[in-house]
Amino acid sequence: MKHGGNIATAAKAYGFNLTEMIDLSTGISPKPYPIEDIDRSARHWRDLPQIEAENSLIDAMKTYWLSDSLGQAVTSAEIVLAPGSGIVINLAALLRPKTTVMIPNPAYSEHEIAWANQGHVIETYDVRNLPDLTADARVVITVQPANPTGHITPPHQWQDLINRLAERDGLLVVDEAFIDVMPEYSMASMAGQKGLLIIRSFGKFYGLAGLRLGAAIGHGDDIKRLRQLMGPWAVSTPALDIGIKAVSDLAWADQHRQWLEAEQARLHSIIERHGFKICGGTSLYTLVEYDQAEALHHHLAQYGIWTRIFDHHPNWIRFGLAANREDFKRLASALQRWRQDGN
Repeated sequence: MKHGGNIATAAKAYGFNLTEMIDLSTGISPKPYPIEDIDRSARHWRDLPQIEAENSLIDAMKTYWLSDSLGQAVTSAEIVLAPGSGIVINLAALLRPKTTVMIPNPAYSEHEIAWANQGHVIETYDVRNLPDLTADARVVITVQPANPTGHITPPHQWQDLINRLAERDGLLVVDEAFIDVMPEYSMASMAGQKGLLIIRSFGKFYGLAGLRLGAAIGHGDDIKRLRQLMGPWAVSTPALDIGIKAVSDLAWADQHRQWLEAEQARLHSIIERHGFKICGGTSLYTLVEYDQAEALHHHLAQYGIWTRIFDHHPNWIRFGLAANREDFKRLASALQRWRQDGN
């Protein structure tokens, strides 16, 4: 499964200006974290990122991701910052010698690409089940919640597999790009033990994909290696400043989750009102099963609405959230026209 977000290409292909397109293809929140009051003076572009700012962001992540309600650390995990979670996905493939890597089906395609490029052998397993660890597999990938199905396996159910992988000097890589919509399912409190690496992103929940800010949480040995591979000054000064404020803003996060759930309900109402079957998703994206998914995708594109379809699951089409009521109305109108045309 590849990714969405190719909105400029779509606009050109269907004869729209970029600003006329409604991008429902990515699962990125259409309501970004507010950055208007963040210091954006010339020093952001002049100065190299400072180690003090990097440490402040890491400390904030440890406080809000790796501590209990009293602020006490529940894990000895270490954190490394990255310019987006994509680079961690690629660098993780360098953390273990060539081996068999088990990847869920479906999954974000960059995981398979990263490990295959480093010469690893790829096997797949059903995303709905824990993998049956094969004799020669030393790495397992999981995405929690899964994209696009939204399936999630409770954290404690992974512990036995982590233990077995650790015995092989293996690794469970957990992609938590969408976990902020359901933080109670994060495996961050389990991090720090050998055999577990967690990848986090600011792009989806915070609506800041263009900021390029991500992190990896794990055992000190793996985090040290990732830090070496990343090199100095990996994250920009503006990203550090925004990240510190955003990760500490629990009130905004709680309000945003409520807003996302309300917008998800609005989207579901539109989809179901026009007779489509919802088969999965999260509050950031909704998966629909439909036997004319590709035709519907192109129909919506002719109305300037860009969705996601999947090469290996041709009956699936995914809808992200619209940015405002007018965009929702435009989606409803396009779906109504599809039905009026006899589909």
